[in-house]
Amino acid sequence: MPKRFSPQKFVAPPLRAQARAGDAFIANVGAAIAQIQANRAGAASGRDPEHLHQLRVGIRRLRSTLPAFRRLLRRKQADRLDRRLQKALRALGDARDWDVFEHSLGRSALRRHAHAHALKARKTAGTAARSAAFRFLPSEALAWARGRPWRASARAGMPIDAFAREALERAYGRLLETADGIDWRHDAPRRHRVRIRLKRLRYGCDCFAAAWPEEAMRAFAHRLRRLQGVLGDLNDIEVQRRLLEQLAEAGAPARAVQAALATLARRERRLLADLRPSWRHFAALNPYWREPEAVAAAG
Repeated sequence: MPKRFSPQKFVAPPLRAQARAGDAFIANVGAAIAQIQANRAGAASGRDPEHLHQLRVGIRRLRSTLPAFRRLLRRKQADRLDRRLQKALRALGDARDWDVFEHSLGRSALRRHAHAHALKARKTAGTAARSAAFRFLPSEALAWARGRPWRASARAGMPIDAFAREALERAYGRLLETADGIDWRHDAPRRHRVRIRLKRLRYGCDCFAAAWPEEAMRAFAHRLRRLQGVLGDLNDIEVQRRLLEQLAEAGAPARAVQAALATLARRERRLLADLRPSWRHFAALNPYWREPEAVAAAG
């Protein structure tokens, strides 16, 4: 495969600690769109599932940039873009779910059945990635961001560290509010909402990373990623149960379906046992943006 078609991960924008909030928004949008554009052709070809994964990561990062800088943006315009991005994600979601599920099955008798569904979903995702609406979405979003779509009360010239403290505090507060009193074991829909809040906080931290030295963020970022990983694995289990139901309805061997469900249940118990301590350790940390010694990075 030509090098230009190799899957591309996110590359953080080269921001300085003295950057202004508005410039940081434009840079973060540009970095997310660069990831989208670098992976769209590969996802459209369907040659490597990793293109599709990185394309979806780029779209999610772009979506998460909007709430991180929400105080700057004209609300209706930002919401309109977010709806378009959400629609694009939905068009790609089934293919990614089936790819992950197929590879999780190993040598199971179900893998052949899952592969047929994965091929169909991949074809649908490729069609979406080749569509005119998808091709023009990144360039339109970048042009919108570079047009400085600030609301009348926006403080686009605010230093990034001061702006980031307010934005991250809001995201962190919403996360804690969503998780307050949760029954981690039995409330899967609420666990999913916590996962979304956690992901937005993590991407928000990435948006503002230039404002703090890496060592100040390290402990918080480590706990954040670990917790996101556990919740992401639990979400995958919910998705894979749904896909197993589809395979059963399509005539897959019942015994193999039951065995796969039992494997998921065992894995879920292990993850739930890890989730409570992971959350406690995360919630016990004082966020780095509150620490007076976490001064802005130099240079």
